[in-house]
Amino acid sequence: MTHDGGERLNAYLRTRSAPADTTSLVELGRSVAAGRVVLFAHPVGGSLLAYQPLVRRLADHRCLGLDATARAVVEAGPAGSIQELARRHVESFGEHGPRIDVVCGWSFGGALAWEIACLLAERGERPEVVLLDSTWAGRTVPVWTPAEALQGFVQDALQLGGQAAGFTAGTPEEAAARLDMDPEVFAERLAVFTHNRRLVCEWHPTPGDLDLVSVRAAESLTSDWRTVTTGGVDLHDLPGDHYGLLGDSGNVAAIERVLREHRSAAAAVVAAAAPGTEEPDEAALHTALAKLVDTPHWRDLVVRARRMDPDAIAEAYRELGRRGLLAPDWPREFGGGGLSTRLAIELFEGFCSTGLPDLVHALTVQIVGNFVLKSGSERLKRELLPRLAGGEEFSTVLYSEPRAGSDLAALRTRAERRDGRYVLNGVKVFSIYSDISGSALVAARTGRDGHKYDGISLFVVDLAAAGVTVELVETVQRERMCRVRLRDVEVEDWRRVGEEGRGWALLDGALAIERTGIDHVVRAARWLRALRATVGRSPGLERLEGQVECATTLARAATEVFLRADVRAIDTAVAKLYTSETCQQVGHEVLRRWSTLGRTAPGRTPGVDDLVHEELFSGLTESPGLTLSAGTSEMMLSTIAADLKEEYERRCLAVLHRFGGELVDTVLEVLGPVGAGVRVEPLFAHSPARRAALAETLADLGLDGVERPEEEGGLGLGLTVGCAIALGLGYLGYENAYRACRLDLGSAGPADEDSHGGCAAPECRLRHAAHTLGLGLGLFRTAWEHASAREQFDRKLVDFDALMFPLIRGYAELNALGTRLHELAEHVAEVDGEVLGRFELVAQDALVRVVRAAMQVLGAQGITEWSVASRFYMKCAESIGFLDRGSAAAGG
Repeated sequence: MTHDGGERLNAYLRTRSAPADTTSLVELGRSVAAGRVVLFAHPVGGSLLAYQPLVRRLADHRCLGLDATARAVVEAGPAGSIQELARRHVESFGEHGPRIDVVCGWSFGGALAWEIACLLAERGERPEVVLLDSTWAGRTVPVWTPAEALQGFVQDALQLGGQAAGFTAGTPEEAAARLDMDPEVFAERLAVFTHNRRLVCEWHPTPGDLDLVSVRAAESLTSDWRTVTTGGVDLHDLPGDHYGLLGDSGNVAAIERVLREHRSAAAAVVAAAAPGTEEPDEAALHTALAKLVDTPHWRDLVVRARRMDPDAIAEAYRELGRRGLLAPDWPREFGGGGLSTRLAIELFEGFCSTGLPDLVHALTVQIVGNFVLKSGSERLKRELLPRLAGGEEFSTVLYSEPRAGSDLAALRTRAERRDGRYVLNGVKVFSIYSDISGSALVAARTGRDGHKYDGISLFVVDLAAAGVTVELVETVQRERMCRVRLRDVEVEDWRRVGEEGRGWALLDGALAIERTGIDHVVRAARWLRALRATVGRSPGLERLEGQVECATTLARAATEVFLRADVRAIDTAVAKLYTSETCQQVGHEVLRRWSTLGRTAPGRTPGVDDLVHEELFSGLTESPGLTLSAGTSEMMLSTIAADLKEEYERRCLAVLHRFGGELVDTVLEVLGPVGAGVRVEPLFAHSPARRAALAETLADLGLDGVERPEEEGGLGLGLTVGCAIALGLGYLGYENAYRACRLDLGSAGPADEDSHGGCAAPECRLRHAAHTLGLGLGLFRTAWEHASAREQFDRKLVDFDALMFPLIRGYAELNALGTRLHELAEHVAEVDGEVLGRFELVAQDALVRVVRAAMQVLGAQGITEWSVASRFYMKCAESIGFLDRGSAAAGG
């Protein structure tokens, strides 16, 4: 894939005839990357040829040019000033015109560029301004005669082409022949030159407040833009004269560096800092995001982006990048703001909740960016990360191959050492957004011996490099997949990530970051909103909403892995499994209703707009692949199974420890013998004696007052600690003897002898949920212990995936419930009845599946009245049935 804007420009100038438009926005050079948009304003002659050497060096930018024709002077009427000419150009951009990052102009083009930048600033856009040897007369200049204009144009064209300016033209025909130009084109350009020369001689720059870079030729040095703008002026003086500025390769290289050395996303973050503070103001970033997305232009960008308009996707992410919203947690030297990962996730949820394609950010920043940040070379960090943080380049991952699929150990792509660099050959499939990305993280084999996971190395490959071919693979969804062929692609050493042949360990961590599920929950929330907008408050959606809330809390907690150096794939396998399957369930709800929803196209159904329809279509077409990418659900279940086989008890206790740590261990250690010491026949029968014994022990330990305020003689440790006690009792399979609602903490009334007491206070409902969660974990532990010890057909039950996968999926659900319960307990004052009701629905539904899967694993032993499993089963039944008892009571 190559991009040579200069050749395209030259072909344009050779074949061009007079167009219908008075001005023309010309595509000079287009990269596959989401590079910055640079607008070049035409010089006095109206041609863009002068910029050809510079455009060639900016292959990773989108280069646009403003060309002028004689019609701008004749048919549309001559512009009375450069300001008016600039206004015509800006108006010609239209409502959906490109968002300009940099306005650049040489000579007369600098004057036009400045006026265009001032007009864009009035519209709320503030492009960077780079002016190349641009000045103004500052005095009265005589009007040229036709002969003087002819001679001036010829001399200008010759010097621009690097030729001697000694030729004198007697007639226009002689001049056209000397310049090897078609007479008609020559006449057109001469008219433009004459008119524009008069405009610049009369021009006085519009005062402004924009920052700019002024590049001056050493033999000119007449422009002082500090008298025009109150913004910053960065001066660069280069050797040579006015025409040598763009004719000398050294000067062109220097100008290229100037164009690339722009304000980074870090500068935007620092600019948002509150006055008098050293740290950036997080609130300012939230405010900046709110202002950006609350505009019709942003909504239009989102709708177009959802339809895979690459210009809209690129512009939206550049807008986020220039405000420092894409990677605020990265170090400042690499384009970030040095802030918290929590803030980064909040901002991600904020802009993706508007409908912006979230996988672009997930791939570019969360996966490739963070991977390079942790393990990339210093040069790779310096060259790539600021571009990703600024929204100027997208990145993707190239792992899967035609015969490898999800099995990365079966990689066939090879990277061989040749002449001090690597040469890659292979084919990658099913990659997302490779068609608009500028780089990709590629896994390839550099070794042949040893374990199947040995010898894998990772590289960041430039997708515009020679030998890279990107082909689209059509699918039912709008997000495009690609096949990427690598044929003798040369990659420098500094683009290798980590040590050679040690990529698998790094890849394991990269997969963990990829599997947090934060992108899934944002997507699921959008689809649910679209469903609500079309079907109203359907009761069937309440449980799904509660499940998405649980998944969101779990995904946010999983993002803690970003901060860890020793992250492993297992650390987010539960989050990937639960969030992707939750999101898929929302998509399946769209599928179930599609015969109706499919008719809700904009214009056909009142109240249904473009974005709602796009979300519904997205839910229908994207949901099948959600449990495939970044590792299938079966892979996640296998990963979790391997981990549980090693330390299932510690994994269960980890859910409890989130609430109380050492307190949980104390509760289990002390109450275990107490409850077991009370004889009950049958084992699962209700036991007032056991409840009383447990309550007495809690009181002896002082745990009956953990939530009571200190001024009332309690410990004042809060609801989360109270939930820890209830969890511990449930985990042991005992009654909930922790009666905090008798502590006069604002509950609706005293408890009776069941585990919940019918108390409607949020605190008591959450304690009951904690006890129920403990029962579910206890039953899971009991089933896993049995499967680990019992053998059938010469294999342990725990090795039968068909039997164990439903139980493992139940474990993932219990994890999600525990994470969400902790969040609700910590913020109980902010929890309303609807939120709590949705959580109870999800908990009830999940516990039914856990009980069913556990009892299937336990077999006949589980239903005997003397088994521990039967005790858990009956107590789970009592707890699960609470919601039904409550609704029956409410209905009279």
